[in-house]
Amino acid sequence: MSITKNLITMGMSFGIALIANAANAMLTCNDVSYGNKNYHENIEQLAIEARLPGNYFNRYHETIISELCKGKTDVAESWIDYGYVKRSEVEGIKETLGLNKQSALGSSYQYSSIKFRYEMGLSSAFSDNVAQYYTKKPASKCGQLAKSAIEGNPRAVKTLQSYPKYCIWNYK
Repeated sequence: MSITKNLITMGMSFGIALIANAANAMLTCNDVSYGNKNYHENIEQLAIEARLPGNYFNRYHETIISELCKGKTDVAESWIDYGYVKRSEVEGIKETLGLNKQSALGSSYQYSSIKFRYEMGLSSAFSDNVAQYYTKKPASKCGQLAKSAIEGNPRAVKTLQSYPKYCIWNYK
């Protein structure tokens, strides 16, 4: 009986240790901010987790990390355009630091756009138009129609499939 009890205790301890390590494994912007006492170790770990080429980071990566952690994505985009870093590297860094989370509005847009296009048969462009109304102007005539269609109203779906003019989004 005591062997079983010891095995259970050891198993639980091992499980708790695994959970604690997993929770602590996620790097954050604070971990890779210059001045952190473990800065170099954390940046090296980020290079591995972000799958940077050769698990190596360079000064461009350090700048990208700093700018992304400040919420500035324009530097990353321009450096991708100039060829200093690859988009996959930036995406890996964002994923590792947990910076690639989609907003609720973005999730709603993506979900609805897919529904309008693939389940209701709307064109790509019109699906985008309707999704814009559904997420950004839900109280509008088109927003209400889109909501009704997503809720399964076949009449609303049919109306959307007729491409009503009041559902054309003004992108200006």
